[in-house]
Amino acid sequence: MSWHLPAYAYLALLLALFVNRLLAYRSKLAQVQHLPGPRYPFGPITIIALLLPTSSWNAGVMNAWVNRSTLFTKYGLDTIAIVPWLSGQPILTTRSVDVSKQVLGFKSEWDKTAELVQALAMFGENLFACYKDRWARHRRIVQPGFTTALYAQVWDESVRVYYDMIRSEGWADRSSFTIPDVPAVTSKIALYLIASCGFGLPLTWSDTVGEKVRGLSLSQCFEVSANAVIPQALLPKWVLNLPWSYFKRIKEANLALESIVRRIIEKRRQDGPNPLTEAEANEKDVFSLLLNANDAEKDSRAALTDQELLSNVFLLMLAGHETTSRGLGSTLGLLACHPKVQDKAHSEIMHVTGGVRDPNYDDYDALPYTLGCFLEGMRIIPSVTGIPRRATVDTSLKVREKDGTMSTLPIKQGTVISVDFINICFNPEYYPSPEVYDPARWLDPEVEQGVNFSYGPRICVGKKFAMCEALATLAMLLKDYKLEPILEEGESVPQWRQRNLEGNIQTGVGFGPAKFPIRVVKRV
Repeated sequence: MSWHLPAYAYLALLLALFVNRLLAYRSKLAQVQHLPGPRYPFGPITIIALLLPTSSWNAGVMNAWVNRSTLFTKYGLDTIAIVPWLSGQPILTTRSVDVSKQVLGFKSEWDKTAELVQALAMFGENLFACYKDRWARHRRIVQPGFTTALYAQVWDESVRVYYDMIRSEGWADRSSFTIPDVPAVTSKIALYLIASCGFGLPLTWSDTVGEKVRGLSLSQCFEVSANAVIPQALLPKWVLNLPWSYFKRIKEANLALESIVRRIIEKRRQDGPNPLTEAEANEKDVFSLLLNANDAEKDSRAALTDQELLSNVFLLMLAGHETTSRGLGSTLGLLACHPKVQDKAHSEIMHVTGGVRDPNYDDYDALPYTLGCFLEGMRIIPSVTGIPRRATVDTSLKVREKDGTMSTLPIKQGTVISVDFINICFNPEYYPSPEVYDPARWLDPEVEQGVNFSYGPRICVGKKFAMCEALATLAMLLKDYKLEPILEEGESVPQWRQRNLEGNIQTGVGFGPAKFPIRVVKRV
């Protein structure tokens, strides 16, 4: 009979493991007050969940996007809980603007998660990768770089880059042409605007932004780093030393980026002393003003170290490039599907300019519909999908129940909530018929405005920079051209849109369509 003992032992072990997992699962449910929501084997911010594709049994990185039509509606709630029954921690997720503002308010009992800080702190602490008690110090140095004079410069540079682009690509004298890779073009536009207005390095369309370092250009480094955010957030740093080509390329990109940015810092510091007057300062780029602000604080504890300065410069470059280029790319693809929207924007532009001049920064407020084209593109396909926060103390949230009444949801210290921008964007309470591309909705002053650039005191510091760049580029393009989808045989426009836009998503620091083509036809 002794040979039966191992079998009984294994059964006892399995039973013990089952009971352990069951008790752990019940504890997780209690942590989120048994709030309804999806139940998966693995927590949504575990390595295995993020590396595996989104499916009925795994959240994955695309959960909010793939399930945007059902994730919240199937539970009848705007705030739900994703609870893993095998491994990982539960998280709350919300598509409520009211709950989002409770979480993102500066005086709230919520702060950034360790995973988010690690993901964005590749070179050290910065405005995007620091906890609340350190944020004001970084903001104080970074904020002076974003001025009205800068935004006018962004507009002028956008117009210059536009003309340089169509001449260099040989498009200026053609009645129609194809852009084979729209995101690549918008990425280049965004990179050149950052080089010029961010760092005072005006370039021609045929230039490379910065010399190659370790065999990689700045744009190549951005591509590698932007697509490696998840592994860098969740894996220990020593993993990058493993002899696998994937990790070696990430490490090389990081080292090259650090070298490029450090050279920029050193060069600009050698250019001379700070400007003496406000007028001179207003003519400077973001980086010069950032250096000036930091130098002004050099004798105080508020001053940033060179490493922190480097980290802030890098994140301003990467985040600004990724979000704007992806948002503009999505917008061009959506506009190609909607010729009437293009015509309406064209009419607005011609009315403002009289058809005899280029639009300029003074026209910004006179082009609300054209700006709405960009904001609506960012709503349909948000460049930033969400923001996680962790409760720093036991607290509570005011949430809405299924019957519409408000209740208090107790929150335990350490609980994580994700502000789900994708599902806020598709919440019909804020955006009726959310799947419809309708720039006119942004003409309503009551429409929810905060979704594209976050809420509260930590609203995106580069918001106006991005909007000026996008509006100037769209105004120039739609003034001169029409955009068309390149349909396959028998394909409808909605099918083209699904194949090239919503069904062709690439995620990293930014979120948007991968490579897709459009046809551009000159207006006559």
